[in-house]
Amino acid sequence: MARRRRIKRVRREGWYHVYCKAAGGKGEFPLAKSLCQRKLVGLLRFYARVYCCEISAFSIMGNHYHLVIKFEAPRKLSRGELLRRARVLYPNSGDLLRCWPAAKWKVFENRLFDLSRYMHNVQTTFATWFNRQHQRHGRFWGDRFKSTILQDLAAVRDCMLYVDLNPVRAGIVQRPEQYRWCSYYLRVIDKADWLKPLEEFETYKSAGQALRDYRGRLYYRGRVPTKKGQAAISQAIVEHEKALGFKTPGMYRERLRYFVDGVVLGSEEFVRDYLVKLKKEGYYLRRKNPIPQLAGVHATLREQRSHAAAW
Repeated sequence: MARRRRIKRVRREGWYHVYCKAAGGKGEFPLAKSLCQRKLVGLLRFYARVYCCEISAFSIMGNHYHLVIKFEAPRKLSRGELLRRARVLYPNSGDLLRCWPAAKWKVFENRLFDLSRYMHNVQTTFATWFNRQHQRHGRFWGDRFKSTILQDLAAVRDCMLYVDLNPVRAGIVQRPEQYRWCSYYLRVIDKADWLKPLEEFETYKSAGQALRDYRGRLYYRGRVPTKKGQAAISQAIVEHEKALGFKTPGMYRERLRYFVDGVVLGSEEFVRDYLVKLKKEGYYLRRKNPIPQLAGVHATLREQRSHAAAW
C-alpha cells in the first residue's frame, strides 16, 4: 500500500506540531543521554538558520521529541539571502556556490519553505551522528515523523503548553523549568534568542510580562493529570506560584492526544475546509464532519480514543 501523502499548508504560512519517536523496544531510551539531547537541540537550531522557519517550542524526551514550528509562506528570495543560507548549509563549498545555475538556485529556494526537507536534514544528520557515536548500523527513527497543522496562534500556544509540560507529565521533574531539554527552560534562563518570542503571540508590554503569563498557563495546565496515573505539578507548588501573581486559570483535564494525531487542528470551519479539499484528493472519504475537542474549543480532522473535557 502506498504511503499517504503528508498534509501541509500550500503556498501559505503554516504552523505545525511535529512528533517523532526513536526505534526500539519498551524501556529503551536512546535519547536520554544529555549528549544526544544536546546534539538534537543543536540540529533543530542549526537548520532553522537555513530554512525559512521559526521554532516556538520543543521537548527532547528519552525516546521521542516534540517540536512546534512555523514555516513562512513561499516568497522570492534575493540571491544574496540564498547565498547566505546556502553557505550555512554547505560551509565547505567555497566559491562553488557562485557557479550554481539559476535552475539549481530555484530548487534550493523552494526547499527552504518545506517542512519535510527540514525534518529530513535534522533526522538524517542526527541518525548518522548517533550511529557513528555508538558504532551501530541501521535506522534510528522508528517511523516517519508525524505532523499536525495548527490553525492559529491560540492553537499554537495550547500546543506549546502541551510540549513544555511533557517532562512533568512523564514524572521526570516537578516543575517544567527544571527540565533542561525543553524550550521553556531556555526561556527561563534567557537563552531563547533563537526561539520565537512569547510577546509576539499576544499584545504584551514587555517580554517579562509575556513570560509571566506563559508561566501561569503552564502551571495551571500542569496541575491536573491528563490521564490516569500521570504525574502533575503539585497543588502546593501551584499555590506558591499563584501567590506570586498567576491569574490565568487552567483548562484541560483529559489527555490531549490530538496534538500528535489530529492531522489538522483549529476551528470547525477550518477543519471542514480541509475535509472538502482532502476528499477531492481521495483522502478521508468516510469522514463527514470535524471532530470537536474540549467541548468545541478546538476541532480536529482525526478523532482520538477519549475526548478532552474543558473546565
